[in-house]
Amino acid sequence: MKLLSVIVPTYNMAELLPRCLQSLLDSPCKEELDVIVVNDGSKDNSLEVAMDFQCRYPGIVNVIDKPNGNYGSTINAALPVAKGKYVKILDSDDWFDTQALTQFLAALTSLQTDMAVTHFTQIGGGGDREVVRYNTMGREPYQYGKVYNMDDVLKDGYIRFFLMHAVAYRTQLLRDMNYKQTEGISYTDTEWVTYPVYFVQKIVFLDINLYQYNLAREGQTMSPAVLLKSVKQLDSVNDSLMAYYAENAAKTSLIRQTFLKQYHENRLRVLYKVFLLDMPRTDFDATLFDELDRKWTQLMDNFSFKVRLFPENKLLRIEYIHYWHKHHKRWPVWLEKLNASLDVVMKWLYVKIFRR
Repeated sequence: MKLLSVIVPTYNMAELLPRCLQSLLDSPCKEELDVIVVNDGSKDNSLEVAMDFQCRYPGIVNVIDKPNGNYGSTINAALPVAKGKYVKILDSDDWFDTQALTQFLAALTSLQTDMAVTHFTQIGGGGDREVVRYNTMGREPYQYGKVYNMDDVLKDGYIRFFLMHAVAYRTQLLRDMNYKQTEGISYTDTEWVTYPVYFVQKIVFLDINLYQYNLAREGQTMSPAVLLKSVKQLDSVNDSLMAYYAENAAKTSLIRQTFLKQYHENRLRVLYKVFLLDMPRTDFDATLFDELDRKWTQLMDNFSFKVRLFPENKLLRIEYIHYWHKHHKRWPVWLEKLNASLDVVMKWLYVKIFRR
């Protein structure tokens, strides 16, 4: 058995794929890797690039070529053939820190946990870099390398959600839970960090900055411009998450049910925020939002969710969702501008106080 399977979904990434793969293959421990490149019907020469790496690194790099089915389909194609004790996703426009990968593989050698969490770096368009850790106001509440029960971690309240870039799972856990990801739409990496939470028993946090998350690429799915045009896909993912919650939440502990309830409330809050605050007024479709709002309101009634949306700065106490339901319109422009200015000031103060 290999130590780590790395699933690399790729679609039209011929220029960036070599950097991604080389960051794995430069490790002196590369023989412990099972690199699965899934070409999702690329129209450029991504397949040729991947096949070249497969030829040069036999037994390490394996290529799956398939028709386009979007992100989830690449994960579903790779998992059945994964040979690693653990499995992690690496998008083809991102890369791993090679030295950190070697450290990570060494840590996996003796691990028996269901889930391993590492740091990652967000890299912006101007080259600015931010290391993302699982902490609160500068405090890191978990001892690195210590194995925790998942319920003990979730009840602390420090973890609100996990991100794809930070997590690796024991491969057999995903097979035992018959993990499947929604196909045909983007943003299903949210499922990758949600469904296993229902089943993970043991978790470990490692002081390793592994994943290098490239936010600079034009057309990146998490860029604000692309995100705002993809609200229907975000809503579809939310539908899948809620269906999974309805089927599985009652099978978990009360601690986990509480965490998942708060998690899904926050997911709905984000969707409301996209429409009522982030979306430019020229793009705002009141008819579409009304339709979605009726569905989300029904969800809240069905699951006793309490979703409220206040400004991040905590100074203006006008509640966005209630304001829409009462007036059937967004905040006045002048109030949105005031709110944006206050957000900037409060975020600056937060950094000065808590992130010195």
